[in-house]
Amino acid sequence: LLLGACVQAGQAGPFNAVDWALASVDGQPAGYTATLNLGESGRATGQAPCNRYSAELAHDASTFKLGAIGATRMACLQIKGEAEFFQALQGVETYALASGELTLTGGGHVMVFVQPIN
Repeated sequence: LLLGACVQAGQAGPFNAVDWALASVDGQPAGYTATLNLGESGRATGQAPCNRYSAELAHDASTFKLGAIGATRMACLQIKGEAEFFQALQGVETYALASGELTLTGGGHVMVFVQPIN
């Protein structure tokens, strides 16, 4: 519920203060670095393993659905991880929030993001 309130109302809070850092996919360490920022109302942005990305975001109390993901087109060593990241992110249908951890689930994947400790 807090996610929806912060994103929709654009209120100050942890969702627009920092990027969420990808910690794991399907219970395993991601093996690459990626972020998710929900600070802009109706949008998700971030850094995939290689490229910056953005997408429209529709959500309510528990559902979470991204529109088409647009990304820059830089090449790097983590390009395979990037394709996997985008595929998992595009399939997300629900979210859960608990103690600085954001869990996105759907499309057969579970992605866990955490807030960096400053």
